[in-house]
Amino acid sequence: MTTTPEHRMAARVPVRLSADVRVGGQSIPARTRNLSAGGVCLEGDLMLPEGEPVVVSMYLVVDDVEDATRPELEVAGRVAWVTPEDDEQWILGVRFERLSPQQAAGLTRFLQVMGLA
Repeated sequence: MTTTPEHRMAARVPVRLSADVRVGGQSIPARTRNLSAGGVCLEGDLMLPEGEPVVVSMYLVVDDVEDATRPELEVAGRVAWVTPEDDEQWILGVRFERLSPQQAAGLTRFLQVMGLA
């Protein structure tokens, strides 16, 4: 099922973070477009099928550099939708699955550090 804004349970906020998407033993670099407690919109060389299970690791970025003083946030999810942006770049939505209390707290911290929560 394709997720539309009407189906989302949590509001998404625009935020740019570095990310890695692990799928099938491969790690693909990406960037976030927006983020919520329920999922993330990513862009990059990510032509993945809807329903594909993934693990997304997100890193805080300060002045265009990953902040090594903050731990990454790693969350399991599933591709909810995918659309081409151009010949080599894709935009996809990932719905988070099995978000633990620690991951939810980490997500809240990410949004607070970015001044979004």
